[in-house]
Amino acid sequence: MNDMQGIGRRGALAGIGAAGAMMVITARDARAQGVAMTYVAPFSFILAFADVLHAEAGGFFEREGLKVTIEQARGSSMALQQVVAGNALLSRTGGVDHVKAVVGQNAPAISVGTIAQASPFFVISHADRPIRGPSDMKGKTIGILSQGGATDNLLDIMLVQSGLKPDDVKKELAGNSVGGFALIERGRLDAYITSVGPVVALREQGAKAVFWNTDLHAPVPGQVYIASREQAARNGDSVVRFLRAVRKSAEDMFADADLSRTLDRLAKFEIAEARDRRVAALTLREDMKGWVSRGRENMLRNGPAEWAKAVELMAAVGIVPKGSDPTRLYTNEYVDLAARG
Repeated sequence: MNDMQGIGRRGALAGIGAAGAMMVITARDARAQGVAMTYVAPFSFILAFADVLHAEAGGFFEREGLKVTIEQARGSSMALQQVVAGNALLSRTGGVDHVKAVVGQNAPAISVGTIAQASPFFVISHADRPIRGPSDMKGKTIGILSQGGATDNLLDIMLVQSGLKPDDVKKELAGNSVGGFALIERGRLDAYITSVGPVVALREQGAKAVFWNTDLHAPVPGQVYIASREQAARNGDSVVRFLRAVRKSAEDMFADADLSRTLDRLAKFEIAEARDRRVAALTLREDMKGWVSRGRENMLRNGPAEWAKAVELMAAVGIVPKGSDPTRLYTNEYVDLAARG
């Protein structure tokens, strides 16, 4: 088996300029501590990434014979670039982003497991001016996290599925925080798409907010682990060990009734959302529901029907060609092997 070469420690990814200069890869010899591999988180550390962060902090990777270096990127595109370039074995990205890259742009990547089988995104609006579905969005201003990103594409899918056109709404950038609701209260937005964290925080604050999951109108795989096809084939045993460690880590988290043990371990990382432990536990528990939304027995498995539906929906919007083969997007080979351990 080939040892993966790690990316320079924290900050190496964040230091890459907009021109896309490649990072300096430093070789690391971790044979004495386990097989070395690099995993790239698509953004700065948040509770939604607890699947991998807890597996590292709780020693689950180490017990599987892995020495995992976790790096942070500036978006899923950068994370994908590092995986395809062979600078990292695995990364995490949204199902929509993966379909767009592989089917739409022919990137040589493959999903080796689905961690968030339900969508991690919610549409939030004000109870006095509720947006209860895409059909209520015509002529409205909707906040998204990034142009051309997952929330942008999900919005287009939802609109088309409801008989509208993408340009029937005005899109504005909104942060992944409760600050987006303040923009709604000021009348600058009618709704915005965000992750579960702001939903839980607004609910705990008693805000007059209405929210619903994008899966109601755009059911696609939520968040997946991706590898380049070449690196997955060459380092298949490391992929299996990684998935086995994540599964065992997740089971440990589900068994942690108040998530106090889990949050103690996650304190190893700088996670702003974790500062309020009560809200952090609620947020994490809500996010974990998406890991087993198709049943505990299907945790980490790629769902063929879900990938087929994603391609169909995205083709209807023109993001990918019609008639594309969804089976090129994923494999359950490594998940099946991990489940035997």
